[in-house]
Amino acid sequence: MQTINHITSPKAIKLIALGIAIAVLGSLVGMRLTAQQPERATHSRILPVKVTTVTLETGYMARRTFTGRAVTGRTSNLAFELGGTLNAVYVDMGSLVKQGSPLAALDTARLNATRNQLTAEHNEVLANLDLAESTLKRVEEMFKSGHISAQKNDEAKANAIALRARENRLNAAIASLDVDISKATLHAPFTGTITKRTFDEGTVVAAGTSLLELTEISRMEAHIGMPPEHAMAIKNGADYILRGNNRNIIEGAKVRAVIPVIEGNTRTMLVTFDIPADTVARGELIHASVQHWQEANGAWLPLRALSSDVRGLWRVYKVDQTTEPAHVQFENVQILYSEPERAFVTGTISNDEVVIADGLERLAPGQRVSILPASSTTHKN
Repeated sequence: MQTINHITSPKAIKLIALGIAIAVLGSLVGMRLTAQQPERATHSRILPVKVTTVTLETGYMARRTFTGRAVTGRTSNLAFELGGTLNAVYVDMGSLVKQGSPLAALDTARLNATRNQLTAEHNEVLANLDLAESTLKRVEEMFKSGHISAQKNDEAKANAIALRARENRLNAAIASLDVDISKATLHAPFTGTITKRTFDEGTVVAAGTSLLELTEISRMEAHIGMPPEHAMAIKNGADYILRGNNRNIIEGAKVRAVIPVIEGNTRTMLVTFDIPADTVARGELIHASVQHWQEANGAWLPLRALSSDVRGLWRVYKVDQTTEPAHVQFENVQILYSEPERAFVTGTISNDEVVIADGLERLAPGQRVSILPASSTTHKN
């Protein structure tokens, strides 16, 4: 009991508390010194950096790419104007045909029979007309001599006139029938390739039913939708490059037309290009790259000079040379346009400021740096 009382005396308690306080204070001081050591080490180290000089500009040439399809200059769905039985089809899918070549034919037996009938009637009318004209001459002579009445003379004239009219009517009917017979054979309206065949021989087809599809091969077009500003830029002579689905440049492509109508759904204008034959296939994707001037205040910087930041912004590190040695400060910028090696940015950077062009992963705000003169470049458009 005496030992316990001795330990718990007021004097002993004060000594214990003082010892604990000294230990805690020493621990905190040690932690603070440990935390400050990297900072002092960081600021004591001077890193050499590559830099680029900011050159502000009033705009940039942006290259945008738009995609469309290759279409043929002309594509026709061929059909007969008359219905009938399909007697022959002279071509198949993939056949190359020349303008005017026969492609298919209908059975014309009924049309030929009707023509023969009309021809017989025409011959009959010609015979009757020959007799009527001979009779009219005799009647007119007898009428002049007073041996026949005016009534008989008028009847002879009327008979001859009626036969001439009937002959003309039969001539017109035969000519119309000849047109129908000629239209029973389908001809190619232009040189091209048969890309579709719908029916075979023996099928009864109605008038206007598509039988064959003919595609022109001598001329191809590219139809590409673009925003109005880019479409009008092409119309005004902006540079463009057309590439096929294999990304190869299509040589010899020319602007055919810019259709001044904005599509309701896409809000684009159609631009058509003439493409040399045998360079692309029908339906192939065509990519048009268009250079268009965009007005904006900013500067070109190397992509390696940018690091991502929050809320869609990017960060650049500029060198503050107002102190010795120089140190790093960061500024936020926004990328307006980018290319494989550089980007056009806008933000709080100023003209002639020096920006670190590479090695951003080693840097932090306040870092001391030295500029490498041999690597210092000015990055311009």
